[in-house]
Amino acid sequence: MDELSGVELRHLRYFAAVAEAGTVTKAARRLRIAQPSLSQQIRLLERRIGTQLFRRMPQGMELTEAGRLLLSGVNGALSELSSSIGAARATAATVTVGVCRGVPQPVLATAEQAITLGRPLRLTYDRVDSQLQCDLLHAGTLAFGILRMPADTSGLQLRTVSDEPLGVVLHGRHPLADRPELTWSALRGQRLLWFPSERAPGYAAAVLTHLREHGWTPDTVPDDHGSHTLFRHRLIGEDDLVALRPGSSSAGDPDLVWRPVGPQPPHERLVLAAASGSPWGRQLAAEGKATPSLPHELVVRHSR
Repeated sequence: MDELSGVELRHLRYFAAVAEAGTVTKAARRLRIAQPSLSQQIRLLERRIGTQLFRRMPQGMELTEAGRLLLSGVNGALSELSSSIGAARATAATVTVGVCRGVPQPVLATAEQAITLGRPLRLTYDRVDSQLQCDLLHAGTLAFGILRMPADTSGLQLRTVSDEPLGVVLHGRHPLADRPELTWSALRGQRLLWFPSERAPGYAAAVLTHLREHGWTPDTVPDDHGSHTLFRHRLIGEDDLVALRPGSSSAGDPDLVWRPVGPQPPHERLVLAAASGSPWGRQLAAEGKATPSLPHELVVRHSR
């Protein structure tokens, strides 16, 4: 027969509390339960164990020999269980984060702070295009996603982690490189090194529309490798080819320069997202810094 059959953890906690307090009244007060209910649980425990655990004395409850033996085991078990729970909580949980291409390290660090909140979480990253991240967040495959706006983020909790103006990237000997700032009219005739639009269709449509509205309708040259080496190789030596990047993601290459463009440059807006009904979505909401999901038409001017 299983010696633990019918014995629950709460019964053992109640038993230990009565043994420590010496009376059912004091124990009930500490446990914040009714005294009759506590007395009933102690009697139930005695029946399930099959022996008397207390002698009911005028001055209170006195442990029998069986009760002393049980108390020794219960105290040890509760202490071991408490230590095990603490160790389990301290174990770093694994959280999967989807990241679209080209996220700068400072933005990734900001997102990590919002995700971990100082807790020992183990973060794993999957490179996932913005278009696909929303579906994977709803499915629970991703806990968080870092994606470019605008996108269909219905049912997601959002927090903006970066919102930067885009500027023009070109090689250092390009005819436009000596200008401190570029105008839209100066870019006419320039081709645009551009990523495959299906990776972030909302962003691609928003930026290209923005360019047309400001008088630049460039021919696009596909940049589908995702490699900085190949990206810079395409730009170097081409006097009619430029790219669009935020300034923070374009520094550190001695052969390329970044120039602001205006007036009214398009923006790259990156958000940290989680499914609204998930614990991670509730975490973002509880931080008080979450951005509500916006209809597509309201964010179309905010970029990738």
